Amino acid sequence: MSVFDVNGNLKENYYLLNKSVKKSDTFNNSVLIKIPVKKVVCLSTTHIAFIDFLNETEKIFAVSGTKYIFNKNLRKQIKKGKVKDIGYENSLDFETILSLKPDLVTVYDINGSISPTINKLKQYHIPVVQVNEYLEPSVLGQAEWLKFFAVFFEKDKEATQKFNIIEKKYLQFKKMTDTIEQRPTILLNMPWKGIWYIPGGKSNIAQLIKDAGGNYLWANTEETHNYALNIEEVFEKAQNAVFWLNPGQAKSINNVTATDVRLKKFNAVNTGLIFNRNKRLSTYGGNDYMESGTLRPDLILKDLIQILHPELLKNDSLYYYRKLR
Repeated sequence: MSVFDVNGNLKENYYLLNKSVKKSDTFNNSVLIKIPVKKVVCLSTTHIAFIDFLNETEKIFAVSGTKYIFNKNLRKQIKKGKVKDIGYENSLDFETILSLKPDLVTVYDINGSISPTINKLKQYHIPVVQVNEYLEPSVLGQAEWLKFFAVFFEKDKEATQKFNIIEKKYLQFKKMTDTIEQRPTILLNMPWKGIWYIPGGKSNIAQLIKDAGGNYLWANTEETHNYALNIEEVFEKAQNAVFWLNPGQAKSINNVTATDVRLKKFNAVNTGLIFNRNKRLSTYGGNDYMESGTLRPDLILKDLIQILHPELLKNDSLYYYRKLR
């Protein structure tokens, strides 16, 4: 099995072994992983969601930041003392990781930032796999990484069945908006220290808004990730946007306008049509959208349709999103 970067370049080969073998020249410098794995360390909360969805939560023995985990199944394991907190990438507790003798450590790598951690773990002969689902150009492509996780637990068939259900639901919801003509305009995110990071038109959230029957005001841009604008530029284009979605960490409209007094002039502030993806929060702020959202684009799409076109999903409650008051 292999993992590639965004440009299609090979980053790593993984050999999955379901029986005892001796390392030989055949494997070169590839990572050897004995399956099914019994002990896993996760450096991303998203990885927790994939493993939990496969009903293998008890195989997770350590994570980064137990305090901020939302997943209820894992929280039970944490409360029992069965899951260790090993810190974050710049200050990982390697001693604890080594003591656990994990069969697998899952990491994510943005611009090579995790490379020192990977190299150090390899020095201790700990199998490490890079999970690059965030590089996928589509939300269903991201969710399909469930199949990647499944191979480590020998649950390939189950993962395929579960992904097919997610994909089917997503496409069913998308079909509901295919013929919609009235598509409300959408503003995303909010400024931080005078800079407004706007998702590009090729981003996953832009795709979700389009599939939900919305008109994202920056849909025609080519960027796949966020890019910086000043407040004046956003105000000029989006002052009259009908909906405002994903305003940072805001839990109320007052939180939004307290950031900058000029935000009071946006139409969505005055109409109260501001929605944030923070309905499912743990005690210390762990956000389930950031955990399971990658795996469940069907639920995100359903939320967005409910927000933008409530007439299509009458009496349905929101799952990840909430309306700010």
